[in-house]
Amino acid sequence: MRRICIALALAPALAAADVAYTLKPLPDKALLHVTITVPKASEVEKFRIPAWCPGFYFLLDYQKQIQNVEATDTLGNKLPVTSPEAHEWDVKSAAGGSVTLSYDVLGDDAGLGFFSDNVRADKAFANGPATFMYPVTRKEEKDSLRITLPEKWDIATGMSSKDGVYIAGGYDELIDHPIQMGKFERRTFKVGDIPFEAVFVAPDNNIAANVDKEAEVLHAISKSPLQLFGQKSGFKRYVYIFHLAVGNFAGGLEHRASTCIAINNSPSLGMADLAAHEYFHSWNVKQIRPAILGPFDYTQQVRTANLWFAEGVTDYYAKLVTYRSGAGDQRWLLDQLSNQVKGLQNGKMRKSVTLADCSRRAWENGGFGVGDLSYYTKGLLVGWIFDAVIRAKTEGKKSLDDVMRLLYDRYHLPQTGYPEDGILKAINEVAGTDLSNLYQRMVYSTQELPYDLLGMIGLAIDPNGNVGLDSNADSETVKLRQAWLAIP
Repeated sequence: MRRICIALALAPALAAADVAYTLKPLPDKALLHVTITVPKASEVEKFRIPAWCPGFYFLLDYQKQIQNVEATDTLGNKLPVTSPEAHEWDVKSAAGGSVTLSYDVLGDDAGLGFFSDNVRADKAFANGPATFMYPVTRKEEKDSLRITLPEKWDIATGMSSKDGVYIAGGYDELIDHPIQMGKFERRTFKVGDIPFEAVFVAPDNNIAANVDKEAEVLHAISKSPLQLFGQKSGFKRYVYIFHLAVGNFAGGLEHRASTCIAINNSPSLGMADLAAHEYFHSWNVKQIRPAILGPFDYTQQVRTANLWFAEGVTDYYAKLVTYRSGAGDQRWLLDQLSNQVKGLQNGKMRKSVTLADCSRRAWENGGFGVGDLSYYTKGLLVGWIFDAVIRAKTEGKKSLDDVMRLLYDRYHLPQTGYPEDGILKAINEVAGTDLSNLYQRMVYSTQELPYDLLGMIGLAIDPNGNVGLDSNADSETVKLRQAWLAIP
């Protein structure tokens, strides 16, 4: 993350998956109506709504938006429902039959919806964790979703569908696909054989930007990561959803086959860097992830020392992807990196909090860092320094790109995510030398970052934090710099 319909009979859905969901917007009431049917239910079937949203490391009160909770058995008879604690609803029934839980979700999230849902007269947005409860003991079972829309409403989501029913391999996958419904502008393009969609949503349906030109930018930035990973990805299609209204949050949230981005409705969206960040998350976080971040525990805070890699290194690649796509030139790239250096050095918290601790303590500090120390900013700079060192140590044969590819091949879904020391091991393997001391200094200590190591690829940082090309670099170092600046 980064801050800044067809109605079908229920039987086919049940046949296609073990747990069947339905979703229906109720625009006149600003609600989303949800049902969950669990076949062969237990005597007490427990349902929960998540306490947090993957990608945002902060506890949320989704339960407060839920109302009108009811349950029925196979014959439609009402069943008793209790709520033993805030995020849980328990249904008692005769074991072995089906149980259907129904409820409404208030769609009053600010703007056009982001972490939570938004329902208006002509459009609605559903964010999975805010919308769908899960049967506690059946989170890993396949899910189906049937969506019923008002007449003339459109739909956009990265979720796969079959015969009009959306299919997910389990709850983690189900809620990792936000759903945009109603009226919006859509543009499509392809990168290789992969179809992409760009969806633009405005409160009054008056979009200030030229969506054709914005889609061209998205087309350009969508190429580089696929090229980096040898056309490997965890999605078969990808959807960019732009909410052209800022509510309580401006920025983007990543999902495995899509992103939702909330920005102002302006003539030029200027979203290349942000979109590149969220898109790159489809690899780094959604496929390359700490082991503790999947399967998810939605009941409590889940801590890792590696959010700096998940977010900061993703932000480093967002700069590279934007540059490589042509949406930013060399001066833009160097200026962006200068801003990151200045942002870190102008803060005070870097002197007392390590990058690892900053990552672990995100939950108590708004989800983005500790005080003025952001694991996005320092993580970006650490990734950049490792990129330079790996290039120099391998005489230009390897780079941080190779670390990303190694991590993807070794840990991508459905494989288990990397252990807490997995990043260091991958860096050492690619570099062909032990960089543990450097890793310890940058990640686990409060020492200043060794910016001088960027000189290994012909870059220099002046006392004010401005990044430039080192005019004194020798010919071999210049070659490394040229390779770093090369556009594949």
